[in-house]
Amino acid sequence: MIDGSRLTDRQKDFARRIFTRLGEAEAKVHGTTIQKVHFHEVGAVDSIADIVGAAIGWDLLGVERIVASPIPTGRGFITIAHGRCSIPAPATAELLTGIPLASSDVEAELTTPTGAAIVATLVESYGPVPPMRIARIGYGAGTRELPEQPNVLRLIVGTATDDAATLNRFGSSRQTSTTPAAN
Repeated sequence: MIDGSRLTDRQKDFARRIFTRLGEAEAKVHGTTIQKVHFHEVGAVDSIADIVGAAIGWDLLGVERIVASPIPTGRGFITIAHGRCSIPAPATAELLTGIPLASSDVEAELTTPTGAAIVATLVESYGPVPPMRIARIGYGAGTRELPEQPNVLRLIVGTATDDAATLNRFGSSRQTSTTPAAN
């Protein structure tokens, strides 16, 4: 579907890389090969839309680098095609291996395998918002109501600055790269 779409070559590349990463994680947790992975939950229309939408958005932003805060996964249990399991789900945990996680008291799945695949594929580094001059801020809200916090993703797009320029509010900044940060 991706190859036959009207996506740009760059968007197709991003989408393929995200799907491949997701397929590899699913294969590993199911003890099989990527060729035998059945995308039962991942192949749903909303997952395809999320992955292709992320690929399009990343391309249209035209940024050079992405930095994300540590990833909150939530806590508790969810029911997946294979039964009840703890959060993060097995594929989510596999995708987030080596990625810093944020603690959360929210009893819900905050990071899905699809979201983890997007983050694991596109994010270059993790930590606090880097020194930058903010150019734009975007928000995306989920439909699930969470009692402990808003269900919102924030994307900050800006131009990286060096620390000296950041500390001197009247100084000029050196533009080095465009850096979004997701919190």
